[in-house]
Amino acid sequence: MRDLSGLTERRILELQYSGVLGKCDEEHTVDVASIYESLIGSSGATYSSLKDVILDELLIAISTSKEERKIRASVSILTTIISRNKSIIEDVKKKGLRLCDLASALKQNVHEAAILIYLINPSPIDIKTLELLPILVEIVCTSNSYKNKPESLLLTPHAASLMIIEELVTSFDYATNNMHLATISSPHVLSGFLEVARNDNLEEFFSLTTILIKCMQFDSQCRKYVSSAISLLQRIQQERSINIMQTLMHCAYQLQHDHQLLAANILLQLDILNSPDKGMFREEAVQIILRAMTSEESSEQILSASILSNLAGTYAWTGESYTAAWLLRKTGLTSLYHQNMIRNFNWLDQSLQDTSTDLWCSKIAKFIISLGDPVFHTLERVLRSKIKRVSRDCLVAISWLGCQISKSPDSISYSASEIILSGIERFLHPGMELEERLLACMCMFNYASGKGKQKLMHFSEGVKESLRRLSNVIWMAEELHRVADFLLPNISQRISCVHTQILEAGCSFSLAVCSLIYFKGLLFSGYSDGSIKVWDIRGHSASVVWDIKEHKKSVTCFSLYEPSDSLLSGSTDKTIRVWKMIQRKLECVEVIVLKEPIHHLRAHGETIFAITQSHGLKLVNESRVIKDILKGKHAKSMTVAQGKLYIGCTDSSIQEYSTTHNRELEIKPPTRSWRKQSKPINAIVAYRDWLYSANKHVEGTTFKEWKRNKKSKVSILTDKGDNVAAMEVVEDFLYLISSSSPNNIQIWLRGAPRKLGRISEGSKITSILAANDIIFCGTETGLIKVRATHLTYFLLFISLKTMCTCDIALILIPQLYNQQGWIPL
Repeated sequence: MRDLSGLTERRILELQYSGVLGKCDEEHTVDVASIYESLIGSSGATYSSLKDVILDELLIAISTSKEERKIRASVSILTTIISRNKSIIEDVKKKGLRLCDLASALKQNVHEAAILIYLINPSPIDIKTLELLPILVEIVCTSNSYKNKPESLLLTPHAASLMIIEELVTSFDYATNNMHLATISSPHVLSGFLEVARNDNLEEFFSLTTILIKCMQFDSQCRKYVSSAISLLQRIQQERSINIMQTLMHCAYQLQHDHQLLAANILLQLDILNSPDKGMFREEAVQIILRAMTSEESSEQILSASILSNLAGTYAWTGESYTAAWLLRKTGLTSLYHQNMIRNFNWLDQSLQDTSTDLWCSKIAKFIISLGDPVFHTLERVLRSKIKRVSRDCLVAISWLGCQISKSPDSISYSASEIILSGIERFLHPGMELEERLLACMCMFNYASGKGKQKLMHFSEGVKESLRRLSNVIWMAEELHRVADFLLPNISQRISCVHTQILEAGCSFSLAVCSLIYFKGLLFSGYSDGSIKVWDIRGHSASVVWDIKEHKKSVTCFSLYEPSDSLLSGSTDKTIRVWKMIQRKLECVEVIVLKEPIHHLRAHGETIFAITQSHGLKLVNESRVIKDILKGKHAKSMTVAQGKLYIGCTDSSIQEYSTTHNRELEIKPPTRSWRKQSKPINAIVAYRDWLYSANKHVEGTTFKEWKRNKKSKVSILTDKGDNVAAMEVVEDFLYLISSSSPNNIQIWLRGAPRKLGRISEGSKITSILAANDIIFCGTETGLIKVRATHLTYFLLFISLKTMCTCDIALILIPQLYNQQGWIPL
């Protein structure tokens, strides 16, 4: 081509090109693509004109030709050209390449058009509009002719079709994605898709994996179709796996240590699958795992503990272990608020609904328990490991074994409880992560069943105290506390009120921490400059996971939003942002614009409630239509409880609003005063079946009593001229921030109106959050101060009271407070 010039050369090229349009073999396709490529590297008007001629001829053939061979040849040539140089895609689009022409070619069985569609990267909406899914599925299911990919192409038609199908089942809303999944979730289609797995193309594997996972999420029957179509699983089932298991046993003794553990893991599961009652290899496989758990090598301990913890559990569709989540659901953990204190689980994941997990757990737990006390002695030892991951995984393993222990004969359960329960106790107390506390509670519930309940008599009073504090979170703790109360009726109920600072998070940003909340196991803090910092709190350390600034002004409030498993943030920039965790990353998926700065947010179902700067109460429905409610009142604070919204107003009244019936009810009338001073309800908090409100007074009673008598059972009067600005309520205490001393937290006993003391945070407290027996205080200097309640001194109080008179105990207690930074009353 470099020797060609002028019109003669152009006519020669046109004649050459016209001669190959009816041919679609690899040689002619490469020839034309090579000619075009050489023209790209040449300069001059002639060569540019020749390039235009080639593209024009190809596009005309694709859009107007009635001959399938001519269309196929043109599509193949154009695909090869673009595959070699993707930078010309925009030039091709400008020349007039239309998606509808490629769709028409695709429907005429020119399957190569799928590659071209994928390369030009149209929007998912454009693909959906052209209704290409059926033909794309057909290409994938009849892909045998494309196993040997032409060298000129980067992709095969079925690989491109798979990647387009992936877009169609993941890019839309829930209903549209499911409509597409319904088309492909049949045994015939899935078996065709699984043929793709026999090719060696990573891009195809990734798309195929996503599609299959989505199909199994859409219809649980798909898992059976997929497993029945995998040849390796069929072979294992047909050969009864004896040869495979013998090979695995050889691996479990001959390979390097980590591979031995992996082989033992597969071996144990295969052996139990083949014969639930008897097996040749299972005991040796378990012994290999248990020996590794007590190894001196930390890597072996970590891997073996992880294997054992997940032997009986389940996994999410993302491949993440959900064994702990599956167990926590059994404890009765249903509160969205408490679920979000635990790491990033999707509590709606279908794997948590799978009843076959319980059956599998029972099978494997029966066998491990049958090995006797040595198993539990090993677990008790590993439970004391200084490696956090190992001790936690061991706790998970003990938890699922406990599900079967509770069904075992008394002799077995009592023996196991004798060994295990003493090591479980430390996980129950404040200071441990909520997940660990609840799993420990589950262990106590199952291992102390039957005769094992007598073991509760030997526990310290601290165990009973921890169970009482958790009784509002899960029913298992409530049941255990009742039993402990029955067995230990005469033990003093004295409450520990020592709060120790365990952490100070953040630097001196000089930005006020205006709001705090837990979401997906992470602490979210909103700042006065519009930023949101996300913290991973681990014991006595904190690290910033994300630092995001999408709000323009102060982030004043957060709220959990259950329908989409997301988080709401409100700001004085007049927007509500909806945040969602997508593939372990935080993304803003929606912005709702209001006309005023937002000061408070709550959500119930699909409905969002917002209190604005002018004290108006806005309702935002699922269609994002905004309307005013409670028009005759000015709102100051609010909370959601028992399916209703409770609003504290500026005239000191409390209103109840039912979203179901769109009905308003006044449950506390305004306070009548000759001074006619405004006494706004600055905080309103629901705890158990009680509702507390705070202004100059802190008042609390049950919901029923509020409605019946319109007055409180408990009343706390603040100092003259003072007001409560913020409040948090936990099992034992009321935490109050007053307007006259905003640097301090006042601590009052919840059960009786008695002030216990105060904690000084050194600067003005601008936000407060209570979670898992821990108090988080955001300050105007940008620091988050974290304090935990402890049971250590509670035990000392009990011993003092039994050894001395009550007066001596009360003299010694304030000295302990001073050691912890307390200011005694």
